[in-house]
Amino acid sequence: MTLEVHGMVGRPALDVARSAPGYRWRLLAALWFVVAVVVALPSVGGGVLNAHMVQELQMDRGVYGLAFGVFVMMMGVPGPLVAAAVRRFGVRPVMLTGCAMVLAGALLIATVVQHGWQFALCFGVLIGGGVATAGVLPAQAAVTYWFHDKRALAVSIVLSAVDIGGIVAAPALEGVVAGHDWRSGWMLIAALAGVGLLAITFTLRRDGGQDVGAPPIHERPTQGRVHKTHRAWTFRQAVRTPAFWCIAVFSTAVGIDWILFMAHGVIHLRDVGYTAEQAARAVAVMVSASLVGNLAAGALGDRIPPHRIGVVAMALMAVGLVLAAHPQGSDGLWFFALPMGLGYGASQVCLMAMLGNYFGARAFPAVFGALLAAGTAAAAALAAGAGVTFEAIHTYGPVFYVCAALSVFATVAIALASPPRGDAAAQ
Repeated sequence: MTLEVHGMVGRPALDVARSAPGYRWRLLAALWFVVAVVVALPSVGGGVLNAHMVQELQMDRGVYGLAFGVFVMMMGVPGPLVAAAVRRFGVRPVMLTGCAMVLAGALLIATVVQHGWQFALCFGVLIGGGVATAGVLPAQAAVTYWFHDKRALAVSIVLSAVDIGGIVAAPALEGVVAGHDWRSGWMLIAALAGVGLLAITFTLRRDGGQDVGAPPIHERPTQGRVHKTHRAWTFRQAVRTPAFWCIAVFSTAVGIDWILFMAHGVIHLRDVGYTAEQAARAVAVMVSASLVGNLAAGALGDRIPPHRIGVVAMALMAVGLVLAAHPQGSDGLWFFALPMGLGYGASQVCLMAMLGNYFGARAFPAVFGALLAAGTAAAAALAAGAGVTFEAIHTYGPVFYVCAALSVFATVAIALASPPRGDAAAQ
């Protein structure tokens, strides 16, 4: 069984991976660094820098909110376009473009931005687009190609960059601001994006003039309890399977649940009587638990079918949302933050592993891009709807319960997301 890369016939995908074990782990390290720099630093650490910027420039909060909304939308909605670019040009040039966008956006914020509309363009469009273009989608496309045998573990390692980067970003950039100013923080992000650009340039190699990161047409079947396709799936074929739609429900519910808490969770905790420090501690617990869930799912995901791990992950998130609606006492923060974080971290690994295992490297960018765009749009609508609900009834409680009910439905859906029948029978 052969591998075609942009019309070039080569070795089987699994043989390619076995022939370059050292290279693919070096590649994984480069992908980890780039995801940490272009996803975690702007999305988590950017909030620290922006708080100082808004105060110094006396920026209108409505304009700032618009800029952040554009940033969130640009992180996910262009997913299908990024997927098409990966299929057309390969992973390497796409990630280089994304790193260059983050570098340019951060540099402009540090040197030029004085008004809200300038910030909206630089942060919302340039950096948000760079996060989408050099972030999780192309990185996981490369992982899906190179790690046929240890896919869940590799997925987990790359995704850990978001959690670890998020834990480090806020205190590190706050330290930079304390020693200098907020513009120095953006200069640091620009410099690190430049390092990421160099890492991709010199790590993701090109063989015979072709991008090795381009998806293979054929994949070799594997034996074991975890199904991994050997078919050359297309996007159209994937969306016709019940498994795709079950995964779509799961993916959408995960995104909605997480964005609900990221957008309104701290405010909700303050409303029900917790201090700012306690609310911040709850967020830190959730992010740390997410890393633990991520690594646990990565360790188990090549031995236990990921959709079964997904059932546990989604159920944990449902429990966390119910407990978060009306937490009681200081222990109440732990009771919802731990299951919420563990479930979210594990769910991300399950999602990436299932898409790669069920539909292969060729279809992965398009399938994940479509789910990313739909999930981002749904999460943005939920964030806005939760705010409207609060203004009407002065509590977020019903929103948490509705999302918990959706999570229960998604738990059932992911339980039914077994491998596509024809593919499983053929294997």
